[in-house]
Amino acid sequence: MNIQPAPKRAARSLRAAFTLMEMILVLAIIAILIAIGASTLGDFDEQAKITAARAQIGTVSTAIKMYKVNNRNLPPNLDALVKPPGNVPVKKPFIEPNGIVDPWDNKYIYKSPGRDGKAYDLYSAGADKREGTDDDVF
Repeated sequence: MNIQPAPKRAARSLRAAFTLMEMILVLAIIAILIAIGASTLGDFDEQAKITAARAQIGTVSTAIKMYKVNNRNLPPNLDALVKPPGNVPVKKPFIEPNGIVDPWDNKYIYKSPGRDGKAYDLYSAGADKREGTDDDVF
């Protein structure tokens, strides 16, 4: 009959547990991985806003064209798409109020006539909220 002494069992079960230092090391590694992941997700969020702005510009552009077809001229400003002025034949909204606001909570920039012979320019000032910078979205 093989009976092991009690002290050996106690020593073996204590060694199977993690030490405090090992637990701290594991938590530090997890914290580092979370920090790396959070910074990476921030980049994806900004790219998603740019993509959304481009899609919304297409929608606003369609509303501008509908306004022109119905009223025979371009809108004086983007607010006219939401609430047409009293002097136009068709007095229905062509877009919702939040449709003229970009993902950074600024109104899209609308200029008529546009540059380079275009009927109008429509773009977002981007994250920095300033026109003419590298982050403008067309």
